[in-house]
Amino acid sequence: MAPIKNNGSRSPKTSSPAPKSAAAAPAKSAPTKPASKPASSAKRPSDGFESGKKPPTSQPANQVSTKAIKSFNSGAKSDIEHFATSKKADVTTNKDGSVTRSRTSTSGQTTRTQELTTSKGKLGETNLKYTTTSKTGGASIKNTYTAETDLFGRAQTSHQREATYQHGDRTLNKFTNETVDRWGIKKNVDAKSTTIAHGENSETTSKSDTKDSLGNKAWTKGSETVEKNGNTTVTKTTQESGGKELTTHSSATYEKGTLTLNESADWKNTRFNKETSYNKEIEVKPGTQDSGFTQKAKSDKLGIAQAGGDLLGAMGAKKEWKYEVPPEKMTEKNLLQGDPNSFVGTRKGYTGSQSLSIGADGVNASYNREGKLGAYAETKGSTSGKYGTASYDASAKAELKASIDAKGKLDANGLDASVNAKIGASVEATLHGTVESKSIKVGGVDVKATAEGTARASLEASAEATGNVKVTRNPPTAIAEGTVGASAVAKIEGQIKASAGPFTVNASAYASAGAEAKASGVIGYQDGKIKIGGSAGAALGVGAGGAVTVEIDVKQIGEMAKNTAVKAADVNNDGKLGLDDAKAAVDGAKKKVLGWLGL
Repeated sequence: MAPIKNNGSRSPKTSSPAPKSAAAAPAKSAPTKPASKPASSAKRPSDGFESGKKPPTSQPANQVSTKAIKSFNSGAKSDIEHFATSKKADVTTNKDGSVTRSRTSTSGQTTRTQELTTSKGKLGETNLKYTTTSKTGGASIKNTYTAETDLFGRAQTSHQREATYQHGDRTLNKFTNETVDRWGIKKNVDAKSTTIAHGENSETTSKSDTKDSLGNKAWTKGSETVEKNGNTTVTKTTQESGGKELTTHSSATYEKGTLTLNESADWKNTRFNKETSYNKEIEVKPGTQDSGFTQKAKSDKLGIAQAGGDLLGAMGAKKEWKYEVPPEKMTEKNLLQGDPNSFVGTRKGYTGSQSLSIGADGVNASYNREGKLGAYAETKGSTSGKYGTASYDASAKAELKASIDAKGKLDANGLDASVNAKIGASVEATLHGTVESKSIKVGGVDVKATAEGTARASLEASAEATGNVKVTRNPPTAIAEGTVGASAVAKIEGQIKASAGPFTVNASAYASAGAEAKASGVIGYQDGKIKIGGSAGAALGVGAGGAVTVEIDVKQIGEMAKNTAVKAADVNNDGKLGLDDAKAAVDGAKKKVLGWLGL
């Protein structure tokens, strides 16, 4: 869940708790004999945000939901509830309306920090974040508890624990995260890493395991070595992963008269994934911060001159050439010439554009082309009848596509150029249909029912390469980097949308399988260092997922209820409610009573 945001600032702290004399006053006036308890004391506390006794007016009410923290262990629940009413904590009301309580204490060699932030929304939704940090010598332990309830009281929680232990040249990091989603699915992540330092060199090994209450298990393991020899640093990393993992998402929001409920789930089965990288850096001189390609130092005459040239270029001091590929370069052949709603045939050709400008702002150039060759079948239709209308679109294609996109800029500050090339082949079939009823009156509001669905199956194989070259004068930079990747993915997906009056449901699902390979490299001079490096990786896996969203138009329901109430209570049939209706209702009731009595 998302953490509670405080917008980076807080209002001034509230004043301290009421003086002891004020708190002791009730004891002085206590009656000599037992008095009956007020009726309100017999009521059970609500299950929403509770703050126990009413706090002093100088402090904001602290909000801790018993529903939100029920999945925490007893120790954590006790700590949160105790700290929520602690008079030793500093209390702050944040700009977003949330309340933060914090305290730092020291006992011997141990320093402990606590912070609790809570908030409550207009519709009863709640957020809570409680953090404790304890430091003793070379050990540091941080616990973070988060809890959230939506407007229906559904809770989702997490407990994250980060521990660092340092002993000599050995550093051990342990990380655990326990989450419970709104469906009650429990998920645990257990990870640790060990770093052993040998002077300026180090070796790090890491691993993690993820499992949930449904039986899904995933793992990762990796290593990193850093070797420094004089002004040369070499870093090598390896990362492997695999297994099954389920990720869920739930939300309930109300905005502009619409209540939206969203539920989604993604499941991934990574059969194989491995990535390796190698980077070598040779420090020539201390680096200079790079503030971008167009940076201009105040003492840099060429930079100042280029700034003036950019201004002149914007005012038109340049010559431009532009070209657009004519539309006729993309041709098609339709085998069904007599049917305007269908196409069966081929399309081939290319599209694109190019431009060049030379002027006071330097040289700017761009070039892009996309070529396409494919066979296509498309058809559509619609019909209408007594109860409504229906329409459909269906298509299938087998397509080969290639593209290139390049651009560059050269001026007194340097050169910046990039290129991207891609080629791919795909086979795809899609079906889309809609149905819509005629409108009817419900509670004085026009209401109709609609349904819309889409199904798609595809297989795509692609290869892509990108390259970037950057040469700047200030700071001195000359670097080239690029990536190459290839993938093959098969996917089946579907989506349906149905609505009836104020209710709308969107549902989608997918299943996929594929393989992917990537490689990247860099060479050049940047930030005072010569850099040489690269990485390579390959992955193979399958995935599945789905989402459901329900939207309820509360404003429309209210309008229906209002119209129905007016119709039922409009005794004198004048189309509105007023005192005349009350008088007419009383007169009518009086006549009925007199009639029953025979008077």
